[in-house]
Amino acid sequence: MILEIDDWKFDIDMERTMEYSANEAAEHCDCPYCRNFYAAVDEHCSALRPFLAQFGLDIEAPDVLYPYDTYWDRMCYEGKYVVFGSIIKAGTKRFDLLNAYIWPMEDIEFSFEEPHFVLSLEELEIIWVLDEPLKDVVSPANEPSFLKKMWQRLLGKASKNKIES
Repeated sequence: MILEIDDWKFDIDMERTMEYSANEAAEHCDCPYCRNFYAAVDEHCSALRPFLAQFGLDIEAPDVLYPYDTYWDRMCYEGKYVVFGSIIKAGTKRFDLLNAYIWPMEDIEFSFEEPHFVLSLEELEIIWVLDEPLKDVVSPANEPSFLKKMWQRLLGKASKNKIES
């Protein structure tokens, strides 16, 4: 499917992207930071879900979602969503979704045999909505078991996708 947005043009394998996105949604992280993202993202960036849907993506299926910087009751997030297909024509600017930005880019993190690119979610600030006070939440990134799990997941995807292709 050809998708044109502003001065960007994409060729998207919708079936493969939707299949992959559905699998990713089933595997997403359950740490407090991610649960807060899923609980509050629609309220704080209502344009994100329909934007991602154009590419066959589920908002709850990022390949990578990482929080950074807290401001009183807010958390900043960045994320990466894999889209199968190609960027036919690169535009001149990122997509402004009012409370966040999306920057399409050639993939540098994931190893898939199939043509693909990444939609990089940037600068999304979300209010902390969970009952757990933000100041009391310990980042799972500080735990060795989390780092080991994340590396195994990323390396496992690379190996699995090379084998399945």
